[in-house]
This record gives sequence, C-alpha cells and structure tokens, in this order.
Amino acid sequence: MPTEMPRLKEISNYILWLKQVESLSFTAGLDYIDVLVDQAGISSPLQNEIRQLTPTASWLALFEGTPEAGTIEYSPIVMRLHNAFSSHRLWLKQLVTNFAGTPRLTFLISPLTFDLLSRHLQALSQVKWGEQTGLLRYYDNRVFPLLFTHVLTKEQQAAFTDLALYWSWRKRDGDSAWKAGSYSPDRRLADEPEISEVDDAQVGLMGCISDAEALMKEKTISEINEEIYFAHCLDIAVRANEAKYFGALRDYDG
Repeated sequence: MPTEMPRLKEISNYILWLKQVESLSFTAGLDYIDVLVDQAGISSPLQNEIRQLTPTASWLALFEGTPEAGTIEYSPIVMRLHNAFSSHRLWLKQLVTNFAGTPRLTFLISPLTFDLLSRHLQALSQVKWGEQTGLLRYYDNRVFPLLFTHVLTKEQQAAFTDLALYWSWRKRDGDSAWKAGSYSPDRRLADEPEISEVDDAQVGLMGCISDAEALMKEKTISEINEEIYFAHCLDIAVRANEAKYFGALRDYDG
C-alpha cells in the first residue's frame, strides 16, 4: 500500500489536469483536444490502438516522411480526440493514467484544422544546422519550456505559439504548466511550413539541456524541488559551455 498511494495521487493529479484542459477547450468553443505523445523508448507503441478507435481519430506520426522514418514506431504522435465520442474520452483518460508521472504528454487547444496543425508540428520537430538536419524534441516536456527561455529566437517561438490558444504540460515537480498561445484567426499560416535553422550557439544550448539532465541524475538530491535543482544543474551546464569546458560536468566549479 505505501508504494501504491503516491501513484494513485499522481494519477489523480493528472486526471484533474485533463479536466482543466477539457474545460478550457469547451470555453474556447472546441469539441476536441489535441494531444502530443512522445513515444521514445516505450514498450508498446500506440499506433495500432489509435487505428482501432471508433469513430476514427485524426492522427499523424511526426517522423513520417522525415529522415527518422526508419523508427516510425517510436515517432511522437499528434492526435485529435473528440469530447463527444465516449471511445475517445475513455482512451484519453487511459493515456493520462498510463503516462502519469512521465514527460510524454502535451496538450494543445488549437482552432486550426488538424491537417494544418499536424503539418506545422511535424516541421517544428526538424531543424537545420548548416548542412545537417536534426530533431528538435519539443514534445519532451523536459525540453519544451527551455526552448522558450534559453534556445529559440522570438520568431522561432512564434512558430509554436501561433498554432494554439494554449499549450499545457507537466513540470518535473509534477505541477501542471500552461503557455498561452498567440493564435489569431486573422493570421494565415503557411500550408507547407519551412524547417527552422539554428546556429552553433543554439545547438550548444540544446546540448546544455541534455548535459543538465544527466548531471541531475548523477547528483540526485531528494530534499529539493526537482525544478529548482534542474535549474541549478542547467546553470552549471551553461556556464561550462560558455567557458569551453569539456571535462566531466560534475567536476566543474567555474
């Protein structure tokens, strides 16, 4: 029982989060919720379950037609689930229950057509760096907020916020987080969005996020809020990056 109680509380908090998203969607006059799921490394990809939903749900694997298509089964997925369909509501509740406590779920409240939204989300998952292309793992909740505070230009940030009225995710400490979008019905979005270009400094900062995550696991401290501790680790990683330090991050004292 002691091990079950924290899990039950965690699931309860996620269900409450879902209800908040549903309420905002209703207030916005929408009868659906758009859901992003990061499938990297999960034991049972969701594609087959999505195909079995009745009525059919609109969805897209973001790796489809990209250089990562060879790992399509672990592609992040965006799907549109309708509140009016009990099968959609039940499956969404199941997703929230299964992924409670993980950084895999992101909700969007977006008036865009699903085809247009999914094309933009797919384009945003790819970046150009010189002659190379790579992934921008914004669908990982541990990465998403830091793109806005540390990595992306204002124009690149707008490519995300213009898509929705709200984005919502869970923070490392388990609290829900919300980002107001800048969607406007008067703003016409490109039917075929272009892939963003990032520079060396931005790539370095994205590396700092990964380094800070690794450092956090090396020096786990249970007495401190995880968001606060990660911010401390990220500060170390950024300072080490600026100092061109290439040693073990746990030993950096600059």
